[in-house]
Amino acid sequence: MNSHEGDAQANAIAEAVARRSYGKLVAFLAARTHDVAAAEDALSEAFATALANWPRNGCPQNPEAWLMTVARRKFLDAERAKRHEMSATDLQETAKCACG
Repeated sequence: MNSHEGDAQANAIAEAVARRSYGKLVAFLAARTHDVAAAEDALSEAFATALANWPRNGCPQNPEAWLMTVARRKFLDAERAKRHEMSATDLQETAKCACG
């Protein structure tokens, strides 16, 4: 299979999964994260990752499970980044107060 065929197959599978399972995947993620917007963001990032990964590495046997796993990891990465950013901001505020 050439790269164009791989791209076309990945796009077709991603589109089919989005049509068939997007709502279910968002609902499942939102139930676990208690944040619908973050669940949607994580799932959209998972789809973008799929479109970059699947043409190179082939489409998984269970694309919904693959997307769910990647979306959960994207959500966790985003939460870690937020906590890290908040910690850095807190440290800057503490330093300003201590020096001022």
